[in-house]
Amino acid sequence: MEFLRTKHARLWVIPLACCAAFFIVLAGLIPYSSSLGEIKRPLAGLILDLTQFGPTGSHNATVDFSYCLFVPVVFAVMVFLRRREIAATRIRGSNLALVWILLGMAVYWFGLRAENQYFGYAALQILLAGTILWFWGTEVFWILLFPWVFFFFAWPVPFLDPIVSFPLRMDMSTMAGHFLPALGVPTVQSGTALLSAPDAARGLRLGDRFEIDIADPCSGIRSLFALLMFSALYGYLGLPRLWQQWVVFLSAFPLAIVGNLVRVLLLVFGSIWLGTAFAVGTSDNPSWFHEACGMAVYVVALGAEFFLGWCLTRNWKGAPDQPADGHPAS
Repeated sequence: MEFLRTKHARLWVIPLACCAAFFIVLAGLIPYSSSLGEIKRPLAGLILDLTQFGPTGSHNATVDFSYCLFVPVVFAVMVFLRRREIAATRIRGSNLALVWILLGMAVYWFGLRAENQYFGYAALQILLAGTILWFWGTEVFWILLFPWVFFFFAWPVPFLDPIVSFPLRMDMSTMAGHFLPALGVPTVQSGTALLSAPDAARGLRLGDRFEIDIADPCSGIRSLFALLMFSALYGYLGLPRLWQQWVVFLSAFPLAIVGNLVRVLLLVFGSIWLGTAFAVGTSDNPSWFHEACGMAVYVVALGAEFFLGWCLTRNWKGAPDQPADGHPAS
């Protein structure tokens, strides 16, 4: 905080305020277009439409991009955590960064004319890099490389839904269709649906005990993007080595599937023990039990990630953990 009171720090107030106003105008005030050209709203408004906090909300959407709203806050926190390293680095801004700024403006204009919001997201990302390079230079940019890359999570990517969601639904239904019989629950898989097997001795027809359809949210895609963001942040802040960070980050893909498998199993057993109306509800009005099972995805996945991180950093041989530079890992 002492640095903020110095004369040198006060010289940055006006440039940074102008920069913030510039990004606010581009992202929050200029009407942009959706990918289909049906909605003209600022980029911030288009992002808000895909969250639970927008005017229409995303309660019925395949993926909830509410996590995007937290990225700027996390970005600011990561920059604050690196403040001492930034303060000790020589600031050498370069006018060559104006090339990146002009490129970002060109991409922004192209997306505006082409009515495609994804060019707008890419433009803001390029402009953010250009601004850092222009003000502080290459050395500071390398310090902030991960926060800059992390900012990609602020841009929603709903175009990936149809590409990823259906294969995940099929994989999830197949996994559950093999796992449930191993737990003593005879199951018949029909596409993405799971039905209880008929039992002539007990007078039960197909689907009498439970009938679960693996919808898009239950495929794992709803939690996948949020888990990817968390795993990247956890690896960056909590793990000392790059390979450990990558292992934890990539683990989000299988763990999202495992977490949703647990969710499906809870719904199946809830339907058997408590009835379908209580355990599942309806597509328009899911039960509270159904919603609570959705939280199990994050409990399982995040718990597994923390355990994986502990395994990767634990000293299994009893020797001091030495990173590549020879200094003990903190």
